Amino acid sequence: MKYDAFFELFPSDDSHKKIVVEVLHKYLEESRYVIIREILKRIDNKRANEKDLDYKVQELADKYNNIVVGGVRHCKEIPGAEKVLDYLSKKYKLYLSSTTPEEDLKVIVKQRGWDSYFQDISGYPKRKSDTLIAIIDREGLATEEVLVVGDGESDRIASEIAGCGFLHIQNEDSIKELLRKF
Repeated sequence: MKYDAFFELFPSDDSHKKIVVEVLHKYLEESRYVIIREILKRIDNKRANEKDLDYKVQELADKYNNIVVGGVRHCKEIPGAEKVLDYLSKKYKLYLSSTTPEEDLKVIVKQRGWDSYFQDISGYPKRKSDTLIAIIDREGLATEEVLVVGDGESDRIASEIAGCGFLHIQNEDSIKELLRKF
């Protein structure tokens, strides 16, 4: 849903589609602000000034947010996701970190009814690795006691920076594997 929302923001002619694909390939794990800024720069590299660009980025980021948050209300969860959250939250302290802006992320998680599963929810502009290191310090844990469960490259990189384990969630089978491990 997040990926497809970028294509809704820009005209669907082939040149813009190609630019959006290229930018997403290179910057997929970045915030929507970084991605939108880069797309705009490539579409119109003669933009008048940085202030105009900032305004347009914010305008499109707001539209993007409306598309994604609206879509979350109606999308299906990965089968078993809530079951895993419920099970694990009874055994471990769970935290959520995302490149989604923090305020929006909290709204999305609350709409899903999943906010009670997490000790804390962190989003953009916080970096995942910084959040992870802060959690390790706050909880007084050794890095080998922490497992990052995620679906993106930024999750893997954050776990690597912090020295933690990483479990890549790709689909329903990954969730079943997670349940088997715990």
